Amino acid sequence: MGAGQFSKSLLYGGVMQVEDRVAELHRHQNRRVGFSSRQTNLALEILFIALIVSGLLSWLLPLDRAVFATVTHSIVGFAIVAVIPFKVRGPVRSGFRQRRFSRWVSAAFGVMVISGIGLGVLHSTGIWTETGFWTAMWTHLLLGFVSIPIFIWHVASRRARPSRVDADRRFFLTGTIALAAGATAWGTQELVANLGGPAETQAGTGSHERASFDPVNMPSKRWIDDRAPRGDLDAWDLRIEGNSLPVRDLAAMSTPLLAWLDCTDGWRSQQEWNVVPLAALLSDEPGRSIVVTSSTGYRRLYARSDADEVYLCVGYNGEPLRRGHGAPVRIVAPNRRGPWWIKWVTDVELTDRPAWLQLPLPAT
Repeated sequence: MGAGQFSKSLLYGGVMQVEDRVAELHRHQNRRVGFSSRQTNLALEILFIALIVSGLLSWLLPLDRAVFATVTHSIVGFAIVAVIPFKVRGPVRSGFRQRRFSRWVSAAFGVMVISGIGLGVLHSTGIWTETGFWTAMWTHLLLGFVSIPIFIWHVASRRARPSRVDADRRFFLTGTIALAAGATAWGTQELVANLGGPAETQAGTGSHERASFDPVNMPSKRWIDDRAPRGDLDAWDLRIEGNSLPVRDLAAMSTPLLAWLDCTDGWRSQQEWNVVPLAALLSDEPGRSIVVTSSTGYRRLYARSDADEVYLCVGYNGEPLRRGHGAPVRIVAPNRRGPWWIKWVTDVELTDRPAWLQLPLPAT
């Protein structure tokens, strides 16, 4: 192809893009409801951010406040599904016409988001929750976390940026309809699930009940690459503010406490835990927070004011803890999700560092 033909090709391609854009604007202006391509991208960006934030809050908030975040997470997920047809008719069709390699990365991102939402529905309704060690909720979480950096790249690499003029009355009206559709879909899902079947014992956080008062069959989950310690548990080195406390002495102090363990893997189990509150073990030394450390290096901070509501646990239902459940000592933190229930505790210390000054989820 000569230089002149190449220039004509570029000019022709540019004219076609402008004509497509003008035609789209005319079609959009003649509709009372609907998104333009840029509005579709803006709506999906807002919804995706809301999806991730609400999902994280459902993990981090106390159980009695996590329900609102969980419901919001579900409604936003269904709203994304409602907006997808606009994405396919507009930006997706236009992007595939340009034949850039990045279109396949964008397509993979879309498939990940849709698959994650689908797995959330399967888990919530109880249609499929797990096969062996592979669970719908863990796959849902994995796809969510992996999609975050791809989303950032997708937004940063896009040439056509949304502007203030995109947020017109039609945009808000269509967005409201999408959210209403999401709320209707969520309500229908809950209605069908609560008619009976596996979902009828589901908590507000979306977790299904497993093996309550049956420790032998209670699931045993670990955080990322944690490993249960291999050693003499009878000689466990438990230190409270630097002072050694034999586990048998801790067990002699324990009393029963009925509490739910609500795991972020999508299950919950109620046991009668044998516990001692941290407040009964700590001195009057100053400190804003309590640092609890596992033998694996896993660590969390708890507010000093919560010392009466966070416990060291040595057993359940009158039995010693099993190794996979945190033997010989673990944390029991009622009204908190699984990441706060630290296993294989070795150290309890006081610190002036505030409890909010830590990563939302531990990195180790």
